[in-house]
Amino acid sequence: MDKAGRRRGRKIFPLLMGLIVAAVLTGCGNTDADRSTDTSEEERVQRQESREEERKKPENGTDEEKDRQDDAEGAGSEPEEKAPEFTYLEPMMIEDYYGDMAEYEAYVPKGSSYENGQVFYSGHGLTYSAYVSDYGEWASMEEWLDFVMRLETDNWEEQPSEYMDVTVGEVVESGEDFWQAASAKRKDVFDIPFDWKRLCYMDMKKEGLCVQWHLELSEVGTDAETDLIIDELARCYSFDPEKIRSDGGWAVANEERIRAEKAKDSLPETVLWFNATYAPLTQSNKSFGTNWKLVGGMKASEDNADFCRQSLERDWEITDADSAMETVESLKEKGHREKFRQCREELADRGILEADEETFVNAINELVEAGEIEGNPFRYVIVYLLYQDGLDADCIAAWDLCRVNQLYADFYICGYMTYEEAMDASLENSLILQEMYPTWEDMVNSYLLGYQFWQGDPATTEDSPTRKRYQCYLELLQMEDGPYTLDWNMDLSRSW
Repeated sequence: MDKAGRRRGRKIFPLLMGLIVAAVLTGCGNTDADRSTDTSEEERVQRQESREEERKKPENGTDEEKDRQDDAEGAGSEPEEKAPEFTYLEPMMIEDYYGDMAEYEAYVPKGSSYENGQVFYSGHGLTYSAYVSDYGEWASMEEWLDFVMRLETDNWEEQPSEYMDVTVGEVVESGEDFWQAASAKRKDVFDIPFDWKRLCYMDMKKEGLCVQWHLELSEVGTDAETDLIIDELARCYSFDPEKIRSDGGWAVANEERIRAEKAKDSLPETVLWFNATYAPLTQSNKSFGTNWKLVGGMKASEDNADFCRQSLERDWEITDADSAMETVESLKEKGHREKFRQCREELADRGILEADEETFVNAINELVEAGEIEGNPFRYVIVYLLYQDGLDADCIAAWDLCRVNQLYADFYICGYMTYEEAMDASLENSLILQEMYPTWEDMVNSYLLGYQFWQGDPATTEDSPTRKRYQCYLELLQMEDGPYTLDWNMDLSRSW
């Protein structure tokens, strides 16, 4: 990719598709399941409007209704109970999606998502989910809660297991509600034990039915706001917050590890440069204790070797040194650039690569409806828009080549390459990257465009995978000693 081509390229953040995405979405939703979802959404809007009308009635009611209300207040009726005030929680209506579609109010962490009767939240080391549950007549509420809890915790105790010191508490009654807590230990990539806790709560709404919510804590992701969220949930629902809090042991041990790591000699700058090429992936796994300053983001240990071997087999179908080398050679020669070229050729063959946006959208919608688009249609949208910018498949080359460095690091950790072999190969690949791009920003921009193409991600919502990966880049960019403080143009040389 020449320098003129790079100047034409889109700058960070990733490709945002605006109105063209909304138009293509219309075509992509042409399935029975999507239509059912649209219908449910329409019903939810109608119910919301009905609730708004109900709330307005006391204000806009007749004089007779107002008089009755005044009489009731004058007769010493209790003042209307105020909604509780929370900083980290908000009320949400959850429908009985698999039942009669009735809605029930629950207090959930702010920023929770909601779809098809399911609430989900993840942040500050906490994962929260909620839904309306009908436990039926076959069990008491206490038996049902214990059954639900053990569906999860029985897996913790299966051997071999990554969970240790598993404890399941008793079912506790809280007014009309019930809750139960469980705890265990897991180990991070540095073999430091950390708390893994789970709390199940039955917020009873009527006989046989409740809003059932679950809260999990992973200590490695906690921060200053974690306990504040837990405290508000405990105040709202009256359970013991200590049952879901971490004991802080991991944090202390991790601080000691960091101090010890800082006392050691750092990796050579050239190796740190290699690490920086795949640092956004390392940062995305930070909740597991990964660190961009370590080769592959983790220490070379037997446990991490097993983890890498399993991940390589699952995600890449790599099972030995031979298949490892075949994979990186394919990435270097083809990678997702090959798929990009195929999409571009298909658009050209159909005569819509040069079309204006309206014509392109109509054509893509027709192809989607006819079932003639293979794979994610947004890949074609991305190729089309990048083509309009004057860019070809080389604009996503960093996505392939950065993953080559990442794989070399994994091959070292799991034993498919020696350290020297992995670093020698990374040097050769990194010199190519350094020649292709003038700055870290240009390289990361190419990487993110490739990631977005791989995902087929329109990147129009805050929780899109591409936006999340971009956020990882921003976090690294803001570090005082982060990877992008390294000189892009440093002399990369053998120093191991």
